[in-house]
Amino acid sequence: MSFEKECIVVIGGANLDIRGRALKEIDWNSSNPAQIKTSPGGVARNIAENLGRLGKKTFLFSAVGDDLTGKQLLEETERSGVIVDRIKICRGKNTGTYLAFLDQSGDLALGMSDMDLLRAIDPGYLESQERIFKQAKMVIADTNLEISALETVGRLREKFGFSLVLETVSVAKAPRAIPLLGATSILATNREEFKAILPGPLETNEDLARAGKKILALGVDILLLKMGEKGLYVHSREGIFNFPAEKVKIRDATGAGDSLVAAFVAGFMEGWSLELCSGFAQKVAKITLQAVGSVSPEINRGLMEGVKE
Repeated sequence: MSFEKECIVVIGGANLDIRGRALKEIDWNSSNPAQIKTSPGGVARNIAENLGRLGKKTFLFSAVGDDLTGKQLLEETERSGVIVDRIKICRGKNTGTYLAFLDQSGDLALGMSDMDLLRAIDPGYLESQERIFKQAKMVIADTNLEISALETVGRLREKFGFSLVLETVSVAKAPRAIPLLGATSILATNREEFKAILPGPLETNEDLARAGKKILALGVDILLLKMGEKGLYVHSREGIFNFPAEKVKIRDATGAGDSLVAAFVAGFMEGWSLELCSGFAQKVAKITLQAVGSVSPEINRGLMEGVKE
C-alpha cells in the first residue's frame, strides 16, 4: 500500500458511548427517567470519523477488545472512510466504554470512562508504525494515552517532522499534555482542561489574552479553546480571534468538541486562514449538536467544497 504525504494519523480512544439524557431535572440520589442510546465513540475515534467523512485520508491508531462491541466499532469507523487496519485488537479484553449523563438540555452533566485498554497503545506499538508516521502531515493525539506513549509521539515528531495536535479530553488527563507543549502545533482544549495545564482565570478577554500569550510562550503555535455556549477562542502568532457560538437547540452535546477539532484540522490541512478554519469548525460543531450520537451523519466532504476564502 502506498501513502500520500497528506495523510493524518489520529491516536487515542475508541470506545462505546452510552448516553442517558434526563427527561427532567436530575436527582443524583435516585433513579431518573431518561432516554438512553448507544453509539461508537472515543475522542480520537470521533475526530477520525469526522475527518474521514470530510474526505481526509485518516489512519486511526487505537485499541479495542475482541468482543462484539470492538467488531462493530471497527466496521462503523471504516464505513466513514477511516483506515482501521492498524487498530490493535486485544484478545480476551472488553472494548472501552464511556458513560455520559446528559441534563434536560442535552449538555453533559457527568462523564465516566473506562479507557484502561489504551495502555496497549504503548511505545513499542507506536514505534512499529514508523512507516505511517513518516508519511503523515499531521498527527492528532488525545491525552487518554499514557504519558510514555505521548512522549513517544513527541520523539517521532522530532524524527519525521509532522505537525502535532493535542486534544486534552478531560481535566484529569489534560496535564499529560504539559511535557509536549513545546512540540505542539495546535492545542485543543476547553476552559477547565486548560486550567489544569495553566492555572488562572479565563473569564474576561484580558484573561484569555494573557493565558494565550503564556501558552504560546511554552511553544504551542495555536491555542484552540472551546468555550461551549460562549463560542471559540483562537490565539496564535497570527492574531487573536473570538467566535461567538450561534444559538442552537441541542439534541446531544456528545462529540461536538471532537467534530470542531476535526473540522479545524481539515481546513488547516487545506491551507485555509485561521479565521476560515474556525468558522468552518463551528459550523460542523453546530451540525453535530443537532444530531443524536457522537458524529453526525450529515458531515461530508461537500461541506468543505462549499467553503470560500
